[in-house]
Amino acid sequence: MESRLYIAQFAGITVMLPAALVVAGWLWSTASRKLALVWLGVLSVAYFVVGLSKVLFKGWGIGLESLDIAVISGHAMNACLVSTVVLSLLLRQLDHRLRWLALGAGLLSTWWFSIQYVAQSIHPLSEAIAGAVVGSAAACVFLFRLEKKQIRKIPMPVLALGLVVIVLSTSIPKYTAEGVLNSVAVTLSGAEKAFTRPHWRTSGEPSRL
Repeated sequence: MESRLYIAQFAGITVMLPAALVVAGWLWSTASRKLALVWLGVLSVAYFVVGLSKVLFKGWGIGLESLDIAVISGHAMNACLVSTVVLSLLLRQLDHRLRWLALGAGLLSTWWFSIQYVAQSIHPLSEAIAGAVVGSAAACVFLFRLEKKQIRKIPMPVLALGLVVIVLSTSIPKYTAEGVLNSVAVTLSGAEKAFTRPHWRTSGEPSRL
């Protein structure tokens, strides 16, 4: 369990948020400023969906009992969205025809990661799948939007700098936004403390919400 948790944490905001900003920088450097803004918009919507699910549960205990979803997994969403888009942009540098291979490989690998690591250490399977669905949908929306534009290759210095930022972010202590979300949820709802486990779940599933 501890080794799975260690690996799953690489899909948290400590690594994925810098990677997402690197993507925006790469797009900006190709003179595709509109696409960079589109990317940030898609990213913001995905984060909002995950954040809203967490605030609703943490503040009011609202979840989808019929689907056994208290919150949507941000780790699974991050993995499926950010990692897939990063892989697609990297393979496009080699050959534009590899973009669909990158999409398929990205989604397959990040779904596997979500099920084998996120669902085994941080969230129940249902919540990991929910996060993977949100992230995959957002990745597809952005990459299909990218199809409508011709973008130049990323300048090599910018590409290299972005990869260095991503690699360095994997080596720093891992943090989550749970403390902030707890505070927001409690402030908005007036609850004494944040909900941590849904009333319908009594077994030993992971509950790090």
